[in-house]
Amino acid sequence: MTELELSRCTILLVDDEEANLDLLERILELEGFESLVRTTDARQAVPLFESAAPELVLLDLHMPHRDGFEVLEDLVARIPTDDFLPVLVLTADATFRAKQRALSGGAQDFLTKPFNNAEVALRVRNLLRARVLHREQRRARRTAELLAEASRLLHASFDTGTALTHLARLLVPEVADRCDVELLREGERVRVASARVGPEGTEVQPGDGPPAPAGAHVLEVPLAATGAPAGWLVLGRGEGRRDFDAADRALGAELGWRAALALENAQLYHATRAAVHARDRVLAIVAHDLRSPLTAVRYDTEMLRASPSAALGEYETRALARLQKAADRMDGLIEDLLDVSRLNRGVLALERAETDVGALLEEAVEILEPLATSAGLTLEVRGGGHPVLSVDPTRLVQVVSNLVGNAVKFASATVTLAWETAGGELRVAVSDDGPGIPPEQVQHIFGTFWQARQADRRGLGLGLSIAQGIVEAHGGRIWVESEVDRGSTFIVALPLDPAVETPLTLVDR
Repeated sequence: MTELELSRCTILLVDDEEANLDLLERILELEGFESLVRTTDARQAVPLFESAAPELVLLDLHMPHRDGFEVLEDLVARIPTDDFLPVLVLTADATFRAKQRALSGGAQDFLTKPFNNAEVALRVRNLLRARVLHREQRRARRTAELLAEASRLLHASFDTGTALTHLARLLVPEVADRCDVELLREGERVRVASARVGPEGTEVQPGDGPPAPAGAHVLEVPLAATGAPAGWLVLGRGEGRRDFDAADRALGAELGWRAALALENAQLYHATRAAVHARDRVLAIVAHDLRSPLTAVRYDTEMLRASPSAALGEYETRALARLQKAADRMDGLIEDLLDVSRLNRGVLALERAETDVGALLEEAVEILEPLATSAGLTLEVRGGGHPVLSVDPTRLVQVVSNLVGNAVKFASATVTLAWETAGGELRVAVSDDGPGIPPEQVQHIFGTFWQARQADRRGLGLGLSIAQGIVEAHGGRIWVESEVDRGSTFIVALPLDPAVETPLTLVDR
């Protein structure tokens, strides 16, 4: 704080002797203090304290009408517990009891009359510096809290109208008597959120409308993060409040930047969602359009292979087998695309049935073992009993098939399928002894169309994403535990007592 700012601090002088007040005024005016409020009536001390809002009080103790100790008690009661507003006692009572009572009662300093003029000036200046420092620290702390809360509100929802209304409500009345948020739409400034001080506290105003008068003191802040302003934050204060200062302008600029960043994030989010939905619609259409001709190819291939009159040679037989295998693989890819579309639209239906999961997994092993054998791998099974769960057996086999198929791609010698019940859950684990997954890739592993090895693209990268969607639709969890060069383990946990079916939407990661 500069000396000029210090000299503008308001000081309240309370003494029943006019001569004492005149002397104090001369001392303080010579030191450059400009805002002095005085009274000889102790009964006026508290009203003046409330109306003048001083930064320091100079108080006599023994006065008619009201004792200085009573005045001190009333003043201290009006100072917030987290605030520091110093009281300097100036009295002719030099007894230890008076000094002890004043200092223990809330006074910060004590001087006896007659006093040294220079000492009074020095103590006043020191107390004011302490007051201003405390006020600045308090303001900085509150500003940090306000910015943190503003960030939380702005990023709590991608609905910009709701987020900006919460921001306006947060700033009234602490920062301003009125707050309007205006966005630029088709070249016009349109108010989208507004709050003001009303008869019964903070009132939220209708958001959609033209700009409105903000008050006697106005601070207008652009909402700009990386380019041209997307709008403005307009803060207004009435006649009874001080004008906006440099600290207020800095706070406003920070709020404007954070609000603009939240707006950009919301726009990116909605654009991404629109792109994902468009992609899913295209996938669904393409998958359906491919399925009809593919069905014809599969049917004709099967008919040719089964026809006794076809007189197929060895080459034709092998070609038809390859065609049949390719058609089966294409059909699987189409079904994966349709599953992604169903999951993203939240319409994946589960056909639950009370199922012996142990027996189901044993049947799945018979289907999956040739897959491992053809890759030169061993499929080890570690069964954990025969728990009965309400699941969709077809979908659960699909999950296990996807996990085992993924493990076969990366295992060097062995793939392990194990299951057990523990902690109210059935846990199914599929492990491989492959290269493992780098830590920076683990968070993406269940992402749609994401593959751990971009240079070795086998499939569309949908298997793990679909597995996650199916597991979560069952009310379960799926995660991976992996260590580079030590292999990976994918774990599915399903509740033994399942909750209501909760189909979920896949999220691109």
